[in-house]
Amino acid sequence: MKDRYSKEIIRFGERVREIRLYRNMIQLDLGEAIGMERSEISKIENGKKNVEFNTMVRLAEALAVELSDFFTPVFKPL
Repeated sequence: MKDRYSKEIIRFGERVREIRLYRNMIQLDLGEAIGMERSEISKIENGKKNVEFNTMVRLAEALAVELSDFFTPVFKPL
């Protein structure tokens, strides 16, 4: 079970990075937008941090995407 969740956390972080880069943002910008240190954004993107739901919502708002975009295989720009 733990391996499955670890893979999902890694996949989520990869999607955050993909969308952030698409939005031409650096980790510092994203961190400032949601009130989080750049190092914490790095941990999220590298699958080293379990993300709470409210943080997911703040990430989605800062990146101008729907929450579901973090869980779809291909990001579809608006």
